[in-house]
Amino acid sequence: MDALIELLSFTLKAAVIAAVVLVIVASASRQRPPSHGQLSVRDLAARWRGYADALAGARGLTRRQRSALRKQAKADAKVERDGVVWVTNFSGDLRASGLGCLRETVSAIIAAADPATDQVCVRLKSPGGGVSDYGLAANEMVRLKNAGLHVTVGVEGVAASGGYMMAVVSDHIIASPFSAVGSIGVVAQVPNFHRALQKADVDVEVMTAGKHKRTLTVFGENTDEGRAKFRQDLEQIHALFKEFVTRFRPSLDLDVVADGGHWFGEDALKLGLVDEIGSVDDYLMACAKKRRILQVEFKRPRNLGARFGQSAALGIREFGKRLGLISHG
Repeated sequence: MDALIELLSFTLKAAVIAAVVLVIVASASRQRPPSHGQLSVRDLAARWRGYADALAGARGLTRRQRSALRKQAKADAKVERDGVVWVTNFSGDLRASGLGCLRETVSAIIAAADPATDQVCVRLKSPGGGVSDYGLAANEMVRLKNAGLHVTVGVEGVAASGGYMMAVVSDHIIASPFSAVGSIGVVAQVPNFHRALQKADVDVEVMTAGKHKRTLTVFGENTDEGRAKFRQDLEQIHALFKEFVTRFRPSLDLDVVADGGHWFGEDALKLGLVDEIGSVDDYLMACAKKRRILQVEFKRPRNLGARFGQSAALGIREFGKRLGLISHG
């Protein structure tokens, strides 16, 4: 009983605090316009030199040896580099939700880069997703190429379907031995509950203006004509996908690689889907001998409401643990 009273008391206090916080947030929102986002730039070569310095002591080097290494690192840092490799990351989901940040990053690189000396490296990991979303994401890669920049893609884990659509735009694709690439195909699945609704004596009316406005539905009765049109649309998208791939990698045998399948590492290399098996980190460290390596990342501010909600959830969870209402597993 005491635990229940304590829980009710905590809930009431939490509600009051939440109301106060919401008033404060609303007031702050009226007084200050929302932040567009922040662009961060990190010198990766400098970070690597810092690692080497930090590990020098662990190697058992003498003070004189460590001093010599630091002097050499400073001398290396002062060496004139011919241009910059601009590095950015894209980790995609089914909705390509990182597209907005990618767009801002690409715009920033294009504004700052010198096509005569600079290059771009994109660390890419994506299983693909929505056609329109990944069409836009691939177009961001095209923007880099149209700006006259040499683009290298490092596949980290997977670049399939829309992910490979992005990768294929680049001049050079590096993949690890077990990276999955390809999946040049289109898939769609639509559940249909029409028969279940019939059994429940529920009718669904689907009304359209335009013969092909709706080909397949979730609740209505699908027709052979609708299925045929839906398949025709998929085939058209597949044809556009293959044309896009051919535009940037004409040497590929589409009869072999455009069947929707994917390949790993060495097999992908033999088929020409990638150009090199290796590590993008090794590639960048090799580039650091001639160019500066600057990682660029655009981040949008996290929603304050979401942050507050997450904090409140964590607080309630901890309180529940104290009362034994929530397990610690």
